[in-house]
Amino acid sequence: MIIREATVDDADIIVELVNCHADKGLMLSKTPYKVFSTIQNFFVAEKDGKVIGCVSLSVIWRDLCEVCSLAVADDYKGQGIGKKLVEVCIERARKLKIPRVIALTYQNKFFEKLGFKFVDKDKFPRKLWRECLECPKLEQCDELAYVYYL
Repeated sequence: MIIREATVDDADIIVELVNCHADKGLMLSKTPYKVFSTIQNFFVAEKDGKVIGCVSLSVIWRDLCEVCSLAVADDYKGQGIGKKLVEVCIERARKLKIPRVIALTYQNKFFEKLGFKFVDKDKFPRKLWRECLECPKLEQCDELAYVYYL
């Protein structure tokens, strides 16, 4: 398995992976437009020429970025692929000199195992300025916030 930067050729499978998880209530859905317009932020996990996982690292501000759209195909769960995808995001944040990486998630145990710490999501008002304002759950957000300090 390899992890690489995504290309526009990966957009359809990224949409499929993310929306499959969104249909289960595990994350927010993404439109093809949203994926294409942020494709440069995505990494994919590929095995035998097939994309089996994805993640995005979104820069929010000078001191903060977010792990988004982490999804692994059902047949490949439990193999450490999600962990490797998040580690690639952390390494990218380190190269960009961004000291904090956040994740808004329902998968609290997964992120805790990776060294993320639970925090009050109200500590991230800049996050609210961006995608949260477009979210259908804005007024009733039930995701938990986790931060990783570099």
